[in-house]
Amino acid sequence: MAMVEQLAEQRKTRWHCLLAQLVEEPLTTVNIAVQTEVDVTSGSPKADIILLRREGKDWTEEQKAWLADGMRDTIAKDLLIEFKFTESLTDRICRQLLVYDHLYREKQQLQREELSSFLLLAKTPEKDILERHGFSATDKAGVYRSRIAIFDSICVILLNELSVAAHNGLWKCFASRKQEWQQAFASIQQRGLPTTSAEHEYLFFGIQKMRMEGIMENVEPIGLTPEYVMDMGRREWLASMIRTMPREELLKIPEAAAIRQEGWQKGEKNGERKGERKGEQKGEQKGEAKLLMRLLTRRFGELSTALHAKITAADINALEKWGELILDARTLEDVFGPDLPDNH
Repeated sequence: MAMVEQLAEQRKTRWHCLLAQLVEEPLTTVNIAVQTEVDVTSGSPKADIILLRREGKDWTEEQKAWLADGMRDTIAKDLLIEFKFTESLTDRICRQLLVYDHLYREKQQLQREELSSFLLLAKTPEKDILERHGFSATDKAGVYRSRIAIFDSICVILLNELSVAAHNGLWKCFASRKQEWQQAFASIQQRGLPTTSAEHEYLFFGIQKMRMEGIMENVEPIGLTPEYVMDMGRREWLASMIRTMPREELLKIPEAAAIRQEGWQKGEKNGERKGERKGEQKGEQKGEAKLLMRLLTRRFGELSTALHAKITAADINALEKWGELILDARTLEDVFGPDLPDNH
C-alpha cells in the first residue's frame, strides 16, 4: 500500500513546477533566481514551494515588472511562495507555510525583513474563511494581509482578483476563473510573449491549450510535467504556423525538417533505398506523408484508416499539393476534394 501511495505521489501533477517554469525565463533575465526544490527541512518538501531570490541590494523596476502585486511591494530579498492550484485556504495550508517560513529563515540565518512568504491561490476562498483567518483586503486588488499575529507574516494572493496589469499577466494564467485566465493569455499575446527560447514559447502554448480544452480543470490530472506540456505546446505552435506561413517556409521549421529526416532514415532502415536518388525520394515521400498526417490530425482530428492509406501511398507531388491546401482549408473536403475516401 505504501508503494502504491508513493507511485501515486510521484505521478501527481506538481502545479508549482509548471508555474515556476512559466515565469522562470523572464525572471532569470532580470537576475531573479527561481527554485522549486527548496531545502527547508531534512526531508524533501511536500508543499508546492517556489523560491525567488533577488540579486542586488534592492528590487529594480525591471525586476518588479515580472512580479505580481503583493510580491513586488516587499523589501525582502527572498520570496517563499506556496502555490495551490486545486486547493484553497485552510488552517493546514497556512500553518504549513508558517513552518516553512520559520525553518527557511533559521537555515539561511535571515532576519524577519529578509524573507517574505506568500500563499498563492488559484481558487478564491469564501469570505468567511478569509475572515476566520483574519485576512482582509489591502489597497492592491487580490492581495490580503491578516490581523491575527500568528498569520501576519503571510501574504495571501488571489489570482482571480489580481488586476489586469502587465506584471500580473503570467501569474494569472493559472487563475481558476475562465474569464481571468483568458484575459491574461490575450493580453500577453497582444503585447508579445516575453521569451528568449523556443522551449518557453512551447510551454506557454501548451498551458494555454490545456486551459482551452479543460484539461487542467480535472480533479487531479496525472503526469502533467513541464516536458509533457512543452510537447503539447510544440505541436500546437506548429499547427498554428500552417495557417499563416507559406509551405516552403513551414518546411524550414526544425520539427518539420526532423519529421522528413525521420521518414528518410526509416526508409533506409527498411531496405527501401535502391540507389542514392531512389532512397532519397522514398525517404522524402515518407517524411512528407508523416508531416501531412500530423498536420491534418492536429487541424481536423483523427484520420480514418482509408485516409491514412491514401496518404501513405501518394507520390511526392500529391503530398505537396495537399500540404499547400491545408493553409486555407476548413474541412478535409477542401484538401482532398473528390478524392477524399468515403469512409474518412
